[in-house]
Amino acid sequence: MTTSPSSPARPHRLHLIGSSGAGKTTLGRALAHRLGVPFVDLDDLYWEPGWQAVGHDELTRRVTPVLAQPGWVIVGNYRATTELHVWPRLTHLIVLDLPFATLLRRTVWRTVRRGLTGEPCCNGNRESLWRIAHRDGVVRYLLRNWRTRHARQRRLAEDPALAHARVLRYERSPRPDEVLAQLNPPHPPSPPPSP
Repeated sequence: MTTSPSSPARPHRLHLIGSSGAGKTTLGRALAHRLGVPFVDLDDLYWEPGWQAVGHDELTRRVTPVLAQPGWVIVGNYRATTELHVWPRLTHLIVLDLPFATLLRRTVWRTVRRGLTGEPCCNGNRESLWRIAHRDGVVRYLLRNWRTRHARQRRLAEDPALAHARVLRYERSPRPDEVLAQLNPPHPPSPPPSP
């Protein structure tokens, strides 16, 4: 990122949202690394071992120290926490609003992979193959919530609670460079000095 000496870079405070399988964590980690800011996955703060939810009051308490920092990347939906505590401080809301078929394919594949390999997620928890069709599993969660989430995500740029921020909505998986370019759009050239 290039800035002129007279205009220091404004710290970026990004919140990434989207349905399961949208790529929030992968993109968020890459953006945080490139921007040199802390990365927080709200799933890691919300879930205790054994898939025990801490609730929104505790989630708020856990994320508050990060919100006090000048820049950060936070991923996860958790509207009861994020809209009250994250949104007022963010500079950009990045909405990953991918097609349902893409999300379903990715979510099923990720759940199967994690179930077979024992790969940890969400603060060290593990997904199992039996959860793939379980009513509380991530696949059924996607099936129940995608339509409502998709309709809402299409309107977020008009939400008065986000008037202070830029809303970047993607209908396909963006590359980190693509997002970074939109965070720092080139400034129009200065007019030539008058004679």
